[in-house]
Amino acid sequence: MANSKIYYIHGYLSSPDSNKGVIFKEKLGAVAIKYRDCEPENLVISDCLKRISDIIKNDKNVVLIGSSLGGFLAVKTALVHSNVKKLILLNPAIVPPSTNLDNHKDMPRRILEDMRDKRLFENKLKAEIIIFRGTEDDLVPDDWITKFARVQEAKIILLKDDHRLSSYSASIPKIIQDMDFLK
Repeated sequence: MANSKIYYIHGYLSSPDSNKGVIFKEKLGAVAIKYRDCEPENLVISDCLKRISDIIKNDKNVVLIGSSLGGFLAVKTALVHSNVKKLILLNPAIVPPSTNLDNHKDMPRRILEDMRDKRLFENKLKAEIIIFRGTEDDLVPDDWITKFARVQEAKIILLKDDHRLSSYSASIPKIIQDMDFLK
């Protein structure tokens, strides 16, 4: 995609300087976004979205790479920013509205409640979407991803890997480039 700006949005317990943040910067020229200045359990979704919005609002062609919670934040950003043209989601934590949150203890309930948005399962985004799914992910349930992907007509790439995509992190930029997804 000509003149596109690529941003990386990290996961809940991660940071902009994480292994993936460094890999995406080195191999794709991505800018890692720092969306919080607090401990993860104290983050407020609306504050995170405002920070991301402030960073990308003046770019014309935005590509967002989001990992886990960062995948959710990327999708929510694309919902309100037409300049987001492509989304690359890594085991995105996009919570279906009907999800029973009692079964999910990895994150404070108030954050999970803020992550439920029925529009993500009803409205097709304008951005083109590719999802990298670790088949051994024990944090984000398969049905969350398949429900979202079905509505969004997203392409899913299955990788025999964990939630962090530990084995494939370094390979994902090449997979993206080989697919010509960024053109």
